[in-house]
Amino acid sequence: MKQFITILLFVFSISISYSQCLPNYGFATKQIKIDSVTIHFVDKGVGDPILLIHGLGGNASHWKKTIESLSVTNRCIAINLPGYGGSTAVNILEPNKVLPFYASISAQLIKLLQLEKVTVMGHSMGGQVAMILALQEPILVNQLVLVAPAGLETFNETEAALLVKYATPTFYELQDSTTIVRNYSANFYRSNEEKERLIQERFALKKCTNFKNYCKQIALGVQGMLAFPVKTQLNLIKQKTLIVFGENDSLIPNKLLHPTLTVENIADIGKQIPAVKISMLAEAGHLLQLDQPAAFIKIVKNFLP
Repeated sequence: MKQFITILLFVFSISISYSQCLPNYGFATKQIKIDSVTIHFVDKGVGDPILLIHGLGGNASHWKKTIESLSVTNRCIAINLPGYGGSTAVNILEPNKVLPFYASISAQLIKLLQLEKVTVMGHSMGGQVAMILALQEPILVNQLVLVAPAGLETFNETEAALLVKYATPTFYELQDSTTIVRNYSANFYRSNEEKERLIQERFALKKCTNFKNYCKQIALGVQGMLAFPVKTQLNLIKQKTLIVFGENDSLIPNKLLHPTLTVENIADIGKQIPAVKISMLAEAGHLLQLDQPAAFIKIVKNFLP
């Protein structure tokens, strides 16, 4: 009996540790098996479905405020991409296959949930994934909402090599508290409770057993974004599309490599999509859906049918 109690306490301690390593979604999560990958996702609300795809280093909780608002009228499915938010990590992909793989996983989730007339909403890297999904499986995507999307800004061979050299798993592993705070602050125009929530979650994640896999996934994502640009295929996207950028985005464009480019310059590239509407959100940074949630939702609701 004593041995059984010891084992039980050990298992309980593991489950507590695991739960502390998951983000604070604010909603219950579900799991689904797609091939050999277990995907965690949020599924809340009823109505026309919206698939939400987070960005590099993020998770479904980056859509917390969006889900709170849109789930009143829409079914919001926020996916945790492989390696994020409890979903199985996949680190053996070639760089040019990373984002198409994410898009394929997203497509299979749409099919398994039997979703129709889907709006796909992607932030940053998730926006690039959303565009690839629309190109790969156009019949599955009714319309697109691209939130500060990656993939519009491109990098030459020298610039890409520099970014890959810089963005290694070890680089992310060794970030101290000051660096973490600075990096998350760069995503916001102003401080708020959401910024503080993400900082605390990042502090907690650093203590988790899966932290090394998380860092590998970020490095792989950087390689994937660079290896599969979508700029030359924008004219092939036939879905009605909304692109929203924060006017104060400090991450896109890359200020170090492209100092003369502005956020507006990058947003204008999106005009190559035939049926596109572009909105610029004042006093908002890269994570504009958490930085200015009410204003962001207003823009989205005006776009949605």
